[in-house]
Parts: sequence; C-alpha cells; structure tokens
Amino acid sequence: MLGIALLLAALPPLASAELWPPLATEISDAELEQRLSFIEKRLNSQQRRVRYWRNGWTGFYSLSSSAQAVAALAAGDSDGQVYWGVGAVKAAGGLAQLMLKPPSAIHSGDSFGALPAQSHAQRLAKLQQGEALLQTNADEAGGRYTWKRRAIGTIGNLVGGVVIAAVGENGAAVLSTLLGLGIHEATIWTQPASTARDLEDYRNGRWVGQAARSNRWRVVASPGGASLHMRF
Repeated sequence: MLGIALLLAALPPLASAELWPPLATEISDAELEQRLSFIEKRLNSQQRRVRYWRNGWTGFYSLSSSAQAVAALAAGDSDGQVYWGVGAVKAAGGLAQLMLKPPSAIHSGDSFGALPAQSHAQRLAKLQQGEALLQTNADEAGGRYTWKRRAIGTIGNLVGGVVIAAVGENGAAVLSTLLGLGIHEATIWTQPASTARDLEDYRNGRWVGQAARSNRWRVVASPGGASLHMRF
C-alpha cells in the first residue's frame, strides 16, 4: 500500500484549461442573466458538497485524535503510550490541514452571492469573478493528483512509523503507517471533484436556457444588525 501511495503521489496534475476569454461589454442582458444563473447554481452546489466533505472528515479526525489521546493516557506500558500517542498526533495533523487550508469552493457560493449586481456593469464584473471562481475550484480539485497534496501526509505517517518502531514495535509501526496512509488517501479521494465538470459545462455553453429567478433575495450582515436585499 505504501508503494501505491508513493505511485499516486508521483502522478502529474491535471492540466488546467485556459481561463474563459474576457467578455465583450455589449453582451446582452438575457445572456448575462443566463450565465450568472448557471454559475450561481453550480457554485452553491459545490459549496454544499465540499462543506459536507470537510465537516465529515473534521469530525472523524477530531474523534480519532481525542480517542487515541485517551487511550495513550490509559495505556499501562510505554509501547501502548507511544502507539496511541502517535496516532493522536497524526489525527490532529489531519484535522489541522482541513481547518487551516480548506478548499476555496467551501466559500465560493457565498462570495459570489455577496457581489453587487444592480447595474449592467456590476453584473458583468460579477460574471467575470464567477468565471474565475469556477476556474479556481476546478484547479484545486485537480490538485489531488499532485505529489504536493500527499507529501505532508506521507512524510507524517512515515515519521510516526519510525517513532513507533524505535520502541521495538515493528509490527505496530507498519500497521500504523499503512492505516494512516490509507486514511489520508481516503480523505483526498472523497473530496468532491465535480468542479472540473462544472467548468467544462460552462465552457460548452450549458448555461444556455438557464432561467434566472424573477426575484433574488439575500440577508446581508451589517454593523449592528442585518438587512434584506431583494432584486426583481
């Protein structure tokens, strides 16, 4: 399994396509609204899926780290303390990765929805920002194929295995290392990757016929309270 993980780490990244060409200022309102509606729906869908993914894995790593820390404290010998202690540290490291560097898609829907869209110029600028968000999310999803995405997890698990082996538990060291690598790979491969398809659909004109909602409302936080914005 270690060999498989290292092989996957060496796979080249997906080539990202060129960003959509700049839009002409004379684009019709009808086309502009169709494009905006498509991007809004896809970004919101991406955001939900990525949030479910991160919440699931942060919950798993939190419980795993806590449980193994308790097991380390309760262990009656140094071998058990080291084994469970290393596991707790590795789980905490996985949690830190998810919390400190979440995918951009986790906030892209909110970011896009907060952009002003009253005038034609504002909607055009919002569209260009939406295209950039689709591109960024697709690039990050493709980043799972790079060695950099796996480097920290692979190195951390190997170091943990060495620490466990240092106390004479070679079998436990191998088990801990392989289990850690497997969980790290599962975290990566379960990350939603439909962002690349969303970008491709946009470039292929799947936004045609996307009806914009007749009215759009959202709650906007402001100092001292909140306000309701609606556009017809």
